[in-house]
Amino acid sequence: MKRVLFLVMVLASLAWVQSRAWAAPSSEQLAASMLAHIHEATAIPEGRGRRVVDIFFDPNCPYCHKLYDDLRPWVGKDNLQLRWIPVAILTPSSVTKAAAILQASNRLKAFDENERNYDFNANGSPGGGIDPAHLVEPQTRKWIDANDAVLKRAGIYYAIPLVVFTDKAGKAQLLIGAPQSADQLRAMLASVR
Repeated sequence: MKRVLFLVMVLASLAWVQSRAWAAPSSEQLAASMLAHIHEATAIPEGRGRRVVDIFFDPNCPYCHKLYDDLRPWVGKDNLQLRWIPVAILTPSSVTKAAAILQASNRLKAFDENERNYDFNANGSPGGGIDPAHLVEPQTRKWIDANDAVLKRAGIYYAIPLVVFTDKAGKAQLLIGAPQSADQLRAMLASVR
């Protein structure tokens, strides 16, 4: 009985030590990690300004589409720049739709087409409304992989849309998912440095 009790105490101590060593990073740490590697991502800028918000999106993501719609009134206002970063994680057509956007001569126009026609594309597949690329060029594949890698490196992969920015206090901020209300979106955008 003493051996069992001793073994239980040792295992409990080890579990406690491991939980301390493997504690999950805070959202600020994740955001800082992402912002440290954001230069590796290929983004589609929308608007001009020094206040930058990076948004990871999948062309087939309904929540990303909602965020796109919610942000329309903010485009080009308050010195705000949105940088849309395509990733391909939800469906097999996510890769070819992200490629269609990145391979377009006007990426912003292609991105807008994907979102304006969301769930109304001619081939009947759900999600983004841009026709998938017939061929994913090697450079495009590198861009998509690099965008995906920024998420993976931070330990976040299936959480989109993902918004990352620096706030007015200089702290890295991260929001997973679309803001729940117009007030929450307004407060988030007001806090961007």
